[in-house]
Amino acid sequence: MKTVTKVFWLFGRSGAGKTTLARRLRRGMEDLAIPVVYLDADELRATVCSDLGFSPQARLENHRRIAEIARHLAGQDLNVVVSTMAPEYAQRDLVAQILGEKLFWFYIHAPLDVCMSRDPKGLYKRAAAGQVKNLISYPFDAPRPEESRILIDTGMQDIETCCHELVEAAREQLVDFVI
Repeated sequence: MKTVTKVFWLFGRSGAGKTTLARRLRRGMEDLAIPVVYLDADELRATVCSDLGFSPQARLENHRRIAEIARHLAGQDLNVVVSTMAPEYAQRDLVAQILGEKLFWFYIHAPLDVCMSRDPKGLYKRAAAGQVKNLISYPFDAPRPEESRILIDTGMQDIETCCHELVEAAREQLVDFVI
């Protein structure tokens, strides 16, 4: 058996629970003494990606930058936890192209009405007031099978169950069984 490094990419709608679960995943890995770093899309949008808007091209570039940072960190034997919306195939395809076999997707799902009721950043409220465009109606491409091997439904399960599933699935991905 040998240990491998991975990039655990949590994606889903705003309000689905990505940030909460990503932080808990990072802590769970730290508790197991697994080297890990967390990249939050909101924090990167305010720093490294602050020059980008929200056009399709800018969203793609945002994901490219985050994936390149994650690739660099994984190349230094750090596991990486990332949380972004990544609503479109183009974004997820680019991430997969950059990260290759290091990438492991977690699809964090909650029905739109649940996400809207949570609204942790007030985005849905601002969208309803016409201040944020393309949030509620923005297309969210259904995850492909390779992107949804691990589906965490935060609308159906409590946070502790979701966290346990995440940490266990991540831990299983970090061991490469050599025969």
